[in-house]
Order: sequence, then C-alpha cells, then structure tokens
Amino acid sequence: METAPTARTAADGDPLTDLMPLDPRVRTLWWCTGAAGVLPLVLVVVLIDLLAPHPAPTGLATAVFTALAVGAAAAIPAVRYRRWRYALRSRDLWIQHGTLWVTVSVIPYRRLQFVDTRQGPLDRLFGLAQLVVHTAAPGTSGRLPGLDAAQAERLRERLAEVERDDDGI
Repeated sequence: METAPTARTAADGDPLTDLMPLDPRVRTLWWCTGAAGVLPLVLVVVLIDLLAPHPAPTGLATAVFTALAVGAAAAIPAVRYRRWRYALRSRDLWIQHGTLWVTVSVIPYRRLQFVDTRQGPLDRLFGLAQLVVHTAAPGTSGRLPGLDAAQAERLRERLAEVERDDDGI
C-alpha cells in the first residue's frame, strides 16, 4: 500500500514545504471592497423593484438579489485568501493563486529586473502592501497582494539583493 507524500515537490525538485499565506487582514480589505461593489448593485435592484411593474411581490427580487450578493461578497474573499500562497525558494519566487483557474508562477531570481511595493489608500488603512516583481518578458511579472507593509519591504529588499548566477547572468 502506498502512502501519500507529506510535502509537495516542484518540477525542479525544490520542496514546497514553506508555502506562506497572505496577511489575514487582506480578507477584511477584500470584504470591504466586495461590499462597496455590491452596494450600488443592490440600490439599482431596489429601484427597479420599486419602479418597474412585475408580477412578483415588491421586495422579493431585492431580498433574493441582496442575499445572493451579500453571500458571494462574504464567501469569495475567504476562499480567495485560502488559495493564495507563495514561497521564496533557493532559485525562484513561487506564487500560486486562483480557485477555478489556478495560476502557478515560478519567477527565477536571475530573470528579475526590479522589485517594488505598492500601497493604495485601502492598503495603507489596513497596514498592507503589494509586492510586485518585474521581469524583462511581458506577462511574466508577479504580484503578491495583502502582505504586511513591513514584510513587503523586507521581501523587496531581499529579492533586490539576490545574487546573480556564477556566470553573471
């Protein structure tokens, strides 16, 4: 009888045992942005429900839509948070995210052009920042949202100091 391995291994043989989650405060940030996105939609449904003639009792469409929208706005950030993981490995930065469409990005340190951090107004309010790594090839950059601001700065500095390969590339 075979036993399941305890740690996942990447294609290059580097173990993925030290997968790091995002800062838990990012869920609250995502809940706030979800609520801000749902509120105008609920208001439109309320107006349509009050002003448009239809056979259903007034308020039924609003109640159903509001329940679905609030449920989605509450559930999606929790699932999204669980699906974001990253790891700083010996030769690359490994990022995985996505629920239906899972994206795994492996960005070799030798390909990094520059690394920066970003903070929008809501990020600053929650003490969070995004780490953004840029490569020379279009579409191969990576982003880690929802990191503690101090941790994002430390990661930026660490990635900026990564030494080049022995051949100078």
